[in-house]
Amino acid sequence: MPIFGTTILSFIPGWSAERGHFAIEKTAEYGFDMLEIILPASLDFDAKTTKKQLDNNGILGRCTLNLPANCHIPLYPERAASLIKTALDKVAEMDGDFLGGVLHSAIGTFTGNPCTKEEKVIIKQVFTEVAHYANKRNITIAPEPINRYESYVFTAADEVLDIIEAIGTIILVCI
Repeated sequence: MPIFGTTILSFIPGWSAERGHFAIEKTAEYGFDMLEIILPASLDFDAKTTKKQLDNNGILGRCTLNLPANCHIPLYPERAASLIKTALDKVAEMDGDFLGGVLHSAIGTFTGNPCTKEEKVIIKQVFTEVAHYANKRNITIAPEPINRYESYVFTAADEVLDIIEAIGTIILVCI
């Protein structure tokens, strides 16, 4: 049976405890089965309370994260890895099994050049590290390619598929 979902952006501009509860209730009211929860970059997110609210409304929650500028992987790999791992911990607290989103770069951060070989090595190192971390928690990571006007890192599905193949893990998928 198919699952029909929506995003918090259908109801609220960003996550907070109060607005999140509203989005969960509206998701259920409109008959959706799933809600994409775009985690705040601060990760100020009460996973256990959110999980209870989702369960009380019969809604599945799927988390995504968009990296902030200070976690752009090519420039700040350690910060990015730490933030993604913390987001994975939040997903695990919700008994979740999925983290998607713009996990490869900060939207709107550009260098003026295509992604370099050196940057690709850094990106591979970070994704190898976070994929291993996610695998221990049985969580699938799904980096979302975005268009060239938003990023220069993963702008096509083929680029995400290449990193998946290079790392050799099924814990990474392309959305």
